[in-house]
Amino acid sequence: MSRDRSIVITKRDGTLERFSPEKLRACLARTLSGAGGDPRLAAPLAQAVALHLRETAADDPPTADYIFNCARAALSQTGLDAAAHALIAHRHLRWARRRQVRVHDPLESGRPPVRWRKGALVATLQSVYDLRQAVARFLAASVEERVFALGYRLLSKPFVAELLRNEVMAWGLLLDHGPAVPRPAEPQSLASSRPPQED
Repeated sequence: MSRDRSIVITKRDGTLERFSPEKLRACLARTLSGAGGDPRLAAPLAQAVALHLRETAADDPPTADYIFNCARAALSQTGLDAAAHALIAHRHLRWARRRQVRVHDPLESGRPPVRWRKGALVATLQSVYDLRQAVARFLAASVEERVFALGYRLLSKPFVAELLRNEVMAWGLLLDHGPAVPRPAEPQSLASSRPPQED
């Protein structure tokens, strides 16, 4: 396991992150379960990907896209085609959701809303709450999933800031002197931006 910790990967936003076999295992387990497979296969598959990364270590860190392709190939090459397709579908869905969501700043009414960026959440968690990158990415992913579940396409910066603060508090990581965040508008005020519900 100590050798896995030395593997560094390049995220899509250009930041570096230590490779986590456990994170990959959890992702594969969810994918296998959703595709009707055996989630217990996730552990050996994640270990196989980690072994491949160690054996092909180069000067340049592998990218997140490369590791995704490794995971997809591991599923396909072991006859788990349904799970491989589910993994691809999940990634495309996540991209589509990110393209749909916009964030606006009420204090800058003249500027158009900006696209949703998970990297911006990570940066805020690191700078405002002084969290380590791995922890910030974990919390940012949780907040992102909550935003997608809400179904809104337009969010205010204060509302996003409150979501981040609540997530930090929920994990007991907010110190007594944590920054105060202005109370955001009630979500109902954004109801007009909610996408139509499917039957």
